[in-house]
Amino acid sequence: MKTIFEDVFGMASSCTEKFRDGVRDAFGASIVSEALEPILNEINSLRHLNAEIEGQARNIDQVLEEARSIQFKGGGEMR
Repeated sequence: MKTIFEDVFGMASSCTEKFRDGVRDAFGASIVSEALEPILNEINSLRHLNAEIEGQARNIDQVLEEARSIQFKGGGEMR
């Protein structure tokens, strides 16, 4: 399942490449290197952070499910 960060990264990458293809001078090149590439790096960092958070959330859900299973096997009530 694609996350919003993956969609944004894809769009930003596409726009960056289109802009880069049209660059004809040092000013355009500086926009790419000083603005667009750092933005792409930040979006990529957010993609990785989001993936880590999703993985941790899945682990937490699994532990909670196991705890519920143990509790119900013991006849206890959820509070």
